[in-house]
Amino acid sequence: MAVRAQEIAAYLGKDLNGMDRDVIKPCSLNNCIEGGLVFLKKYSESMLSMLSGQENITAIVTSEYYGKLSCTYVISEKPRLDFARVLQEFFALKAVSGIAATARIGSNVSLGRDVIIGEYSVIGNDVVIGDGTEIRRHVVIGDNTVIGRDCLIKSNTVIGEEGFGFERDEMGVPVRIPHLGRVVIGSNVEIGASTVIARGTLDNTVIEDNVKIDDQVFIAHNVFVGKGSMIIAEAEISGSAHIGKMTWLGPNCSVMNGITIGSNCFIGLGTVVTKTLPDNVVAAGCPAKVLRQND
Repeated sequence: MAVRAQEIAAYLGKDLNGMDRDVIKPCSLNNCIEGGLVFLKKYSESMLSMLSGQENITAIVTSEYYGKLSCTYVISEKPRLDFARVLQEFFALKAVSGIAATARIGSNVSLGRDVIIGEYSVIGNDVVIGDGTEIRRHVVIGDNTVIGRDCLIKSNTVIGEEGFGFERDEMGVPVRIPHLGRVVIGSNVEIGASTVIARGTLDNTVIEDNVKIDDQVFIAHNVFVGKGSMIIAEAEISGSAHIGKMTWLGPNCSVMNGITIGSNCFIGLGTVVTKTLPDNVVAAGCPAKVLRQND
């Protein structure tokens, strides 16, 4: 369904340059269509040349493009961010709230308004789920888990099962340590498909507000992840590790149990973090080495 370019500009609180036109579909600059919406997050002559041949599109661009384009455009300080906002507002499919017939809900469960629970998902006992949270298909939420508002839990994820904790007896046989803590998840958190978050042993496993976790991530018992951090595919965080605010953990990185990674850090792809890292650093390698400050 088309939206007018002027509606997009008004939604972003910005001026529209050029003629008002129908915007039919978001697209990439390499695959533009008539009525498409694109963004350019930085200026280059080559991208200007590509865009100059496209008159029947709408673009969200930086100020360097002002006066140089024949297409309709909106000037933005952060084109990619504004593009994402427009997609969410006008083009993203809106899920319908409700509980699927095949879902199973335990006893003493508190569900907020407009919660979505998908096919074959299982919600344990004494679980709290906040307003507007979507839980997709085949998800398992363990007993006593708390999930805040406006979260997204993707398919096949398991949250709140026991972690891996054993102590050997006199005969060397591993004895399981009961896990009595919970998983506590804040608001506006996204957790990817086939991710596992273990409940705490005694203390809780905590995921704070605005954290984004990719697919196939493992987070062990008693881990703390600070606000706004991002954890990317197949990362592994061992027990009782503490991750600060606004930190990025790259794909396939591993974090040793009990250590701390500070706030505003960038941990590169495949990094093995074996020692505590301070705030505001870029680290990579096996074992991790601090490369520079993260400005």
